Amino acid sequence: MKHTITAPYLPKNLPLVEGAQAAMQVYSTTAEEEELTDLSLKNADLSEETLDRLSAARCVFDGCRFSQASLEKASFVDCEFRSCDFSGAELLDSYFFRCYMSGCKLMGTNFSESSWRDVTLQNCMMRLSAFEESKWTSVALTGCNLGGAMLTDMKLKQPLFKECDLRGACLTNTPLNGVDLRGCALEQLSVSEHKKELRGAIVDETGAVALAELLGVHIE
Repeated sequence: MKHTITAPYLPKNLPLVEGAQAAMQVYSTTAEEEELTDLSLKNADLSEETLDRLSAARCVFDGCRFSQASLEKASFVDCEFRSCDFSGAELLDSYFFRCYMSGCKLMGTNFSESSWRDVTLQNCMMRLSAFEESKWTSVALTGCNLGGAMLTDMKLKQPLFKECDLRGACLTNTPLNGVDLRGCALEQLSVSEHKKELRGAIVDETGAVALAELLGVHIE
């Protein structure tokens, strides 16, 4: 499957805001229902904050913490996230467009009903995260750990999974036809009774062995 992706558009020399000042900038902008734009934010701790409908465009988030925060219906356009922590956060019905995530923690994060387009994720910890009923268009994941993630009822268009760990992930009602899963760990996947999700998936020899076990076939 051909994969195309557009990198975030980020102006050069973004103003840098750090620490408590960066956190206050995010919180106050959201509270005033304004858009956060053209900033580089570093080490902002917004854990457990309510930031529903946060809207950010052309921003860099570096080492920022959003763990256990509420970010329902948040929108991120042309944003980059470096080593950020969204563990346990609620991002129900959120929107990501032309974004890049590197080394981020998304453990147990709720992205249900979210929409992702032209998004790249590299070396992100996404164990036990939830993407139920989400839409991914041109989403590229490299070296990401999605062990035990809820990837159910999703719509995937031109996804890329490279060297990802999908062990124990639930893919019920998420068609994998044409999705290239070579190089990914696929043991103990959870799918529907008739295994319809696996039809047309592209796997290597190791993946074929893992899926054969799921289908009740023993290879000796």
